[in-house]
Parts: sequence; structure tokens; C-alpha cells
Amino acid sequence: MAKIILHQWEISPFCGKVRKILALKKLRYETVDYAGVRAPLVKKLSFAGKLPVLDYDDIRIQDSTDIARFLEQRHPEPALYPADTVERAQALLLEDWADESFYWYEVFLRSEFEDAFKTTLKLFCKERPRWEWEIFGFFFHRIVRKQLRGQGLGRQSRETVISNYFDLLASLDAILSQREWLAGSAQSIADIAVSAQLDEMVRTSQFAPRILEHKGIAAWLARCKTP
Repeated sequence: MAKIILHQWEISPFCGKVRKILALKKLRYETVDYAGVRAPLVKKLSFAGKLPVLDYDDIRIQDSTDIARFLEQRHPEPALYPADTVERAQALLLEDWADESFYWYEVFLRSEFEDAFKTTLKLFCKERPRWEWEIFGFFFHRIVRKQLRGQGLGRQSRETVISNYFDLLASLDAILSQREWLAGSAQSIADIAVSAQLDEMVRTSQFAPRILEHKGIAAWLARCKTP
């Protein structure tokens, strides 16, 4: 059995995505957390300065999508990607949407609302000295706001972002009211990637009750829950 180590920020949806993959494939692993001011150490692991990073014996893989594909090659059952060509294409598109677009709503709604930011900061600095919280929080907020402006959501009003976000959730709920999984007849990378983003919204945002009012989404999140 390979020795697997997941280097993570525990509240990162992309690290959550990898944990879901490892759980689905019933792979044993260890975690190393880079909470609080330990975050700069990530630069020694990743050329992009991002997590997750996975060590698989003596192989190191960066990026959640690349990790998913690597683990699928080494442990093909249960499959992350549907066998049907069209369903596989749908799953890959939804994974990319979750990672590259839907993710920024989570960043916005965590960082631009005081209570959500405090909850996020507390979780990010878990088990770290309290003095680290303010230091990390100051720099984190500056970096995230700059990223949001560059991405575009940071140039929109709160009301616009919230309205667009819940329009997306309504569309997602409409799909899930008609089917058990997003792409195909079994849980796939689509479900894992999208639910990982929503898990973090439910955990940290004051909008969690409103999110879970969508019955299709709530039932699907329960099916996607990591053991």
C-alpha cells in the first residue's frame, strides 16, 4: 500500500475535493496542515504556492485536478469519470466550472462578510496561537480582495454577487431535483468538485440556511458527504 500524505489548508475546497476522492477510493492517508503563519511554507512544496499537494510514495503531485487524474490511474475503482463519452464530458466541464468559476463566489462570500470572515479565519488558524490570527487576517484580506478585483466579482456590488450566486444555486437545484448525481448514474468528479465548494459555504457563511432551503441540493450534499 502506498504511503499517501495530503498537504492541505483544511478549509480549502480544493483540499476538501481531494479528501472526498481519497474517501471514495477508500485510500488511507495522512494530512499535514499549513494553518496560520505556516502558510508561507507552502512555497517549498508547490511552485504555484498553492495547496493541495499530494505525496504518493516518492511522487509529488500538485493541483486538485492533476491529483484526481493521478489517483484515477493508480486506483481506477470506483471510477471518478463516467464511462459514457457525453457524461464524461459533462463531468469534466462541471469540475472546471466548480474550480475556476463557482469557487470565486465562495471566496467573495467568505471574505466580504464580517461574520463569515471571522469564522473562516478561526478555522484557518485552528490550533495556532491567537496572536497569529490578526497578522494572518490582515494579509489574507488584502490578498483576497486584490484577487477578487482581478477576477471580476470584486468589482460588483454585494447585492449583484448574492443574486447571481443564488440564481446559480436555483439552476443546480433544478438539475438535482431530477437526478441523483450531476453526471451519470454514480457519484463522479463533478459531484465531488461542486460539493466541495458548497461544503465550505455551508460551513462558514451566514447564507448556509438559505443554501440548504434548496431541497435537491441539501439531499445531494448529504449523499456527497465525506465519511
